Amino acid sequence: MSDLYIDGAMLKRVRRNLAHIGETLEKPARAIERVDTKAMGAAELERRMDSFGDEWSYGIGQLRKFSKGSVEALDQIEKAFKDLDKNLAAELSKAAKKK
Repeated sequence: MSDLYIDGAMLKRVRRNLAHIGETLEKPARAIERVDTKAMGAAELERRMDSFGDEWSYGIGQLRKFSKGSVEALDQIEKAFKDLDKNLAAELSKAAKKK
């Protein structure tokens, strides 16, 4: 028989990191979008830099969306473990009283 265990501190760290990934990357994404590509002097380079900035912003948005979903899933996992722990404690208490 194995013990059921969840590392609450690690779960909170992972949740916090995922919750803030969008904010962490938002500043560099805005900086890339603001680059004056006209100053580069080569039309192809300008076009590719504009495209890169757009793709970067899209990617950050996707990361934010997926990290929000991950945070919600971790919240559900944490709640499920807490509920399971309470139910298990209650059942063990009942069983101990019957002895």
